[in-house]
Amino acid sequence: MTEKIFLNQIHKRLSIISVGPSALRNQGSSGIIKIAREYFYRINIDEFIHSLDDEDVYNNFLDKNTTNLVSKFPENGKSWGGARKGINLFLREIVYNKFFSDFYQLPTQYNEFNQKIKFLEVPLDKDVATGIYEETELVLPRWTSIKNLTPNVSKQYQIAAQKIAKKGNFAKVNLDLKYWRRE
Repeated sequence: MTEKIFLNQIHKRLSIISVGPSALRNQGSSGIIKIAREYFYRINIDEFIHSLDDEDVYNNFLDKNTTNLVSKFPENGKSWGGARKGINLFLREIVYNKFFSDFYQLPTQYNEFNQKIKFLEVPLDKDVATGIYEETELVLPRWTSIKNLTPNVSKQYQIAAQKIAKKGNFAKVNLDLKYWRRE
């Protein structure tokens, strides 16, 4: 097996495992998870990694892929929030994966790694939104659901997440580790 084939297989695996059955449930239509997984496998990892160097480039990459994924969903399942959460989960798994990190020479030191991935969004769901809502000093709208998440509400939560992460000296994507299934 060549390195390229190996990385393609890891890409495929991460496309499947990054979004489990509960991650995108209740989005209004069946088949959303399968569509998302197939879409993730077509995301250009080189483009993603290179976008990490510039916030505007990264945001354009993320917005383009969110819009493209929503367009693939069935009419009664066109959830911007579901697409955004799924993509954020997938991209997080890419940078957390040792083989992709090594291949793309992501920093191995904690602080440098967090600096490199600082533009990644925290995947929003009820647990993460509740944690951000409780911890932030900003006034945020109450969380309703992933299905009803809009770009504006997402942006407000991401700004609050950034402030919390900055205080803790880590990338906001890592807040998912802090808030997920808290006791």
